[in-house]
Order: sequence, then C-alpha cells, then structure tokens
Amino acid sequence: MKKNLILFFSFCIFIQGFSQGINFFHGTFDEAINTAKSEKKLLFLDCYTAWCGPCKMLQNNVFPQENVGEFYNQNFICYKIDCEKGEGPGICSRFSVSAYPTMHFIDASTGKSIYKTMGYQVAETLIEKGKAAMGGNTNALREYQAKYQNGDKSETNLLGLVTQLAKNGQAYDVYFKEYMATQSSESLMQEKNAKLIFELTNSINSPAITHFQQLKKYYWEVFGVESYQRQVEQIASKSVKEATQKSDKTMFLSALTFIKNNDLDRSDEVILKQSMQFYKGINDMVSFDQSATKYLKVYKKKDSRLLAEVAALYVQNVSNPKLLIKAVNWTLASIKLEDKYYNNIVLAQLNYKQGKKSEAFDFANHALDMGKKENSNYWPAQDLINKIQIEWGKEKSKSP
Repeated sequence: MKKNLILFFSFCIFIQGFSQGINFFHGTFDEAINTAKSEKKLLFLDCYTAWCGPCKMLQNNVFPQENVGEFYNQNFICYKIDCEKGEGPGICSRFSVSAYPTMHFIDASTGKSIYKTMGYQVAETLIEKGKAAMGGNTNALREYQAKYQNGDKSETNLLGLVTQLAKNGQAYDVYFKEYMATQSSESLMQEKNAKLIFELTNSINSPAITHFQQLKKYYWEVFGVESYQRQVEQIASKSVKEATQKSDKTMFLSALTFIKNNDLDRSDEVILKQSMQFYKGINDMVSFDQSATKYLKVYKKKDSRLLAEVAALYVQNVSNPKLLIKAVNWTLASIKLEDKYYNNIVLAQLNYKQGKKSEAFDFANHALDMGKKENSNYWPAQDLINKIQIEWGKEKSKSP
C-alpha cells in the first residue's frame, strides 16, 4: 500500500504540468510588463537558475498546483526568467537578485518592485505572499465586514468590502451582487465599474457575467484582445473546475458554450483541453479518451512533453488494455522527438500497468540514468525499480 501511494504521488508531480497551475506569460519581459500594465495587474516575476534545487521544487511541486494557479492567474501576469540566460542577467541585476529563487511583485506602471520574497515556499505561503503584495489588509477587511454587519450596505462600503475580500483571496460574489444592485444600468457600463467587472468576474456563475460579455468590445479596446481572451479562458477554467467538483455536466456544457461565444482564437483547442479535465475528474474515461485522442491528433502532434503528459494521465485513470496501448504509442512518439527522463518514466509506468515487469524494469533503469544526467527528480524511477525487485523476490520465494 505504501509503495502504491509513493508511485501515485510521484506521478502527481509529473502530471501536474497538465493541470491548472500558474500560466506563465510567453514573450519578452517588456511584453509581460506591458500586458500587466494594460490589465492593471502586478507582474509576478520568478527569478531562477537551472541548477537551483529550491527553484526546481517550486516549478515542479508548487507552481502547478490548482489553488496556486487559480489565485495567481486571476490576480497577476506571471513571468519567469533564467537569471543566467538571454535577457535574464540584465533583468535580475536590475532587481538586485543575489539568491535563488527570488520572486518580485512589480508595479507595471512604474517598473519597480513593490514586494519581494525569497526561497522555497509551500503553496499556502506563496498565496499569502501574493495577497500581501496586492495590499490585502485584514484589518481593513474586518472594518468593512463590521460595518456591513451593522447594516451599512452603502455603495462605498460594499465596494470596499468586495475589493478587500478579493485582495485577501476570499469569496465575494454575494457582496459583489449587492454592490451591482446599487448601480444603474448606465453606471455599470462606465469605466470604473467596467474595469471592476473585468477584474472580478471569475466564473460563468458570477453576478457580472452578462455585463462582462456585453463589455467585450470595450475590453478589446482598453485591455487588448489577447488579455480579454486570457480572461475568458480563466473564467472557463474555473467554471469547469467547479463543474467537476459537483459532477455538474450542465455547468460544464455552459462553460464550453461560454468559450464558443467569446471569439477565442483557439476555442476548439481550449474546449478539448477543458473536456479532458472534466471527464478525467468525473471518471468518465471513455469521453476522456475521445477528447485526449482528438486533442493530440489535431493540435499537438509534435509536442514531446504534451504527448507524455497526456499519456501519464492514462497511468492513473485508465485500465482498458487497448487504451493503454494507445498511451504507450504516444509515449514512444514523445521519446522519438526527445529522449528524456520525463517520457521514459511514463513508458516504464505504462508497461508496469500492463503487467510487463521486465520491460518496465528496463525502462525505469533507463529513466533513472537519464534523470541523473539531467539532474531531474528521479526518485519515481528508483521507487518503481525497487517495487519490481521486491515483487520478483516474493515470486521467487514462492517458487518450489
């Protein structure tokens, strides 16, 4: 039992790369700053190096967690940079980075760091640091809450309450709905409220979801089409997560409709990816397989890591022999593109699940060698090797 748990958690570390963790901005540092400025958000900057152990722990174990991704994607533009490559040395020098990992929260309007934290941190601590950077003030929150409980449901108090709840990472929709009721239809479409709606609409069940969609063209002009589309994806992602937790297929389908109706450049791809998350979560593996197969066939034929990540999901969620063979073929295609630790350990696990212990043992040893060369976290390969050796020993002791 203990070994099975170890193998399960070792795989969780790998497949978290396919879950809803932090979405880091792809582009230059200046582009990230400009995006943060246009969306009125802070820039979260992760400064790391390739050899830094705590940096790898953050990247492998913390950044991929759903609660971390949900908070950081909603509140920041996130950017990571290797301090020893490309524009990294100059940027890390600019922010006086002397130890790794160092994480800065940058005011995009001034380009200056307003908050800094260093070293490895668990998910809860990293979220608290983000709240502190945003100015989450628990004393102010308590004051607004006390006024509300004493009957103060004025526009000013409700706005302060909603804002502080959001900054402290707490639920605010009930109070946001009350605040919106204090505003006229015309006022809700004006700049102050329009920007508030953009920032606080995070689910298809949000009280402001209709206004969010009505303001689409305004958001295109003010924030840019790319920022609007990224917000749509985050709303859909959170909604699918909620639908998965409730096993609510109606809500899931509504989230897909929301994606279709909001002019995403890659709506079909996003729909398939969200479908994989939902069907995996409710353990509908037939529908999961259909979505995964189409997703890889249409969009990611030559993405080595994505092929392996999807195949890894089959290790924990699929028992059908034919589907496992399909996952093996995806992993072999991944290895053909790039022979690395991450895809060899998947191949070893898939073979073990198929009952092919000798093949699994060989692949696990190869993965172990690759992991050591790459300075990767190779203990899952070592654990599988140990597990197989113990099983062989027990089988041998039972032999006449």
